[in-house]
Formats: sequence, C-alpha cells, structure tokens
Amino acid sequence: MSKKYTLTINKKPKAKGRPRAGKFGMYTDKATREYEQSIKDAYVADGGPLFEGSVGMTVTFYKEKITITLDSTESVSPLRGDIDNYIKSIMDALNGVAYNDDGQVINLKAYKR
Repeated sequence: MSKKYTLTINKKPKAKGRPRAGKFGMYTDKATREYEQSIKDAYVADGGPLFEGSVGMTVTFYKEKITITLDSTESVSPLRGDIDNYIKSIMDALNGVAYNDDGQVINLKAYKR
C-alpha cells in the first residue's frame, strides 16, 4: 500500500552548521542540534508515520516555513550511502567551475537508483 504524508513547519529554514572540532573530537553546534530537534518534534507532534522501505522526499523552503512531503516508493537502490552525501560531493566539486559557490543552487532533485 502506498503512503504519502505532508508536513508544513512554520519556522525559518536554517542550513546545517559545519562540523566542529573540539577537545573530544568532532561535534555539531548547539544551534544546529536544536533546529534539527525542532523539526523532529514537529513531525512527531503532527503524528507523522514511520515509513518502511524506500521513501521519496520533497522539501520546499520558504522564507518563514518549510513543507516536507514523504511518500513510499517501490524503487530500490544498490547504493548504500546517504543521498545527501553523494550530492554534497558533486556540488562541492563544481564550486568555482560551474558556479562561484554551491549556495547559488536553489533547486535540486536527487535520486538513488
């Protein structure tokens, strides 16, 4: 059975902070941890379902809100890494060549096949 869920969060979008090196190793800054927790809390509070199997995701960022749509899919990928890590490598590699900075990219669709 196909499942689809959409959540709108009335919160200003925030980019993930860079990992930081500390006395005891790498860590994520407090502001990023709090932001990520607020997204998780909103999903749980709204009764967001736990998807099994492959999931499609569309995220739309607005000035003061975020809309997330998740849907189940029949596709399966042999690639094991996180899709955002594959994309980040490509975007960073093209800095200064295809664009001055990857912050210029405002629309992205990513698939793992």
